[in-house]
Amino acid sequence: MNIPCVTYSERAILLNLTCSVRVILLIAALIGSAGLTCVCADDAVDPGTLKHLTGHWYVSQAEPATYYYKDAELYLDLFSYHRKDSNKDGIDNLVLSHNETHLIMDSQGYPNHPTAIFPNSGNPNRIEIQKFRFQLPLEPKLNDHITRLPMGPIGTAVNGVVYFNPFEQGGMNAVEGYSEVWLDSCCGHPQQTGVYHYHKYPVCVKSPFKDNGKQHSPVIGFAFDGFPIYGPYESEGLMAKDAVGEQTLDACNGHTDSVRGYHYHVTPGRFPYIIGGYAGVPEPANIRGRRGLETGAIEDNSSGESSQPKVIAAVRPANGQPGTKQKLEIELDPTQATRVRVPEGTPEWVQVGPYEAVPIERKGNMLQVEIQIPEDATLGVLMDCHIEFKAADRPRAVFKRNDVFRVVEVEDP
Repeated sequence: MNIPCVTYSERAILLNLTCSVRVILLIAALIGSAGLTCVCADDAVDPGTLKHLTGHWYVSQAEPATYYYKDAELYLDLFSYHRKDSNKDGIDNLVLSHNETHLIMDSQGYPNHPTAIFPNSGNPNRIEIQKFRFQLPLEPKLNDHITRLPMGPIGTAVNGVVYFNPFEQGGMNAVEGYSEVWLDSCCGHPQQTGVYHYHKYPVCVKSPFKDNGKQHSPVIGFAFDGFPIYGPYESEGLMAKDAVGEQTLDACNGHTDSVRGYHYHVTPGRFPYIIGGYAGVPEPANIRGRRGLETGAIEDNSSGESSQPKVIAAVRPANGQPGTKQKLEIELDPTQATRVRVPEGTPEWVQVGPYEAVPIERKGNMLQVEIQIPEDATLGVLMDCHIEFKAADRPRAVFKRNDVFRVVEVEDP
């Protein structure tokens, strides 16, 4: 069994200790336990080596600069994990800089996780590299009113891929008002100009800290008013969407606590999914079509549903455990394929949430697949299943079903 030295939840306690001291403390705490080793992640930071910009933001004084976000007593490097050149064009996904008032993100907006192959039978667009520049206020300020979310980008995930509001261009709820193939199993898709974006909690974005539901979720992005967007958990076993009393989320999907100040939470399965409006003052440079942003939070609109019947009839089992290879049985019902028929043969690709299935076997209408679930998998959040059949003379046939599988922790006997 490996015990990480510096997991997200432990850093508040172990942050300023050297790795060797942390090892000694953990060994002392585990005297009498057999077979336990400490794997020391060399990513703790000495706050004394950092320059405080303002607000929650710090920067290293060595080159290349690394930016840290202070969350409680934790100094978090949110971006280094995502800088790598995922599209192999010789340019980093993210380049960070700052001025006196803003963190500046130059982003290609290109996903660094598996996606559906676009175009396909559910989406005629393809993913294109972007040239985004976002300016995030280093010290965001609450506004005296809610600013209505614009169309297009409303914020950015820590990997530089943008969030959109819940609506597509025609005004329909893009999460619930369309066939489920509208979004891939990482909860994103490209629009007409090739901008890949998320309409709901992106389960494939690694924070890069584990979100196991045993503490407050980590930061997974920022709204364009500069306030952070956290994962779904408020505290151990409690999702923020279910919090009551003083911790009830407001219409923007945000609330204030004594540790983090004001911040947003994603709400899986519940509108507005990411954020419902800007509680802070949005940075105008980030907003497309800046003319006359309206006030007030957005309201749900799932009218005009065109949901396709469930071609994926079932995924069994519905749960898996972290750190395991999980065999899944996926049942297809070709009689439900009213839009695109189910092709013969084996699908080219099956993905469940962020996990690609290898190998894939088909017997009649049953698929047998296997996924590798990592030790640091996000726990308790329902994920989607996405299936693609390659076709030489027509768009790929895509079938998807939402909310069919989740990773849960094994309870001690």
